[in-house]
Amino acid sequence: MEIGEDTFVNYECWFNTAGKITIGRMCNIAYKVTFITSTHEIADRVRRAGKPISEEITVGDGTWIGANVTILPGVNIGSGVIIAAGSVVVHDCEDNSIYAGNPAKLIKKL
Repeated sequence: MEIGEDTFVNYECWFNTAGKITIGRMCNIAYKVTFITSTHEIADRVRRAGKPISEEITVGDGTWIGANVTILPGVNIGSGVIIAAGSVVVHDCEDNSIYAGNPAKLIKKL
């Protein structure tokens, strides 16, 4: 896990480090943000959660992630992004944009 210079991480954040997590410089990570880097392959009907896999999460410089956001494996969040509180990020996020919802969707380009 790497956290860039001048980045603020608030209370009760959770970092699943099965895969690498990289957070850029001058970011703000709000209360109770969850970074999930692991999941499972889909298996047969006897046990659907198959072989464990992990994927990296990357957060670009200057990004602001709101309270209670969940970021799923393999997501790349660009620089200067805002993720609204309570969002679930399942896909990559473009630089200088606002995302919100479950799943998080592009709301506005900044």
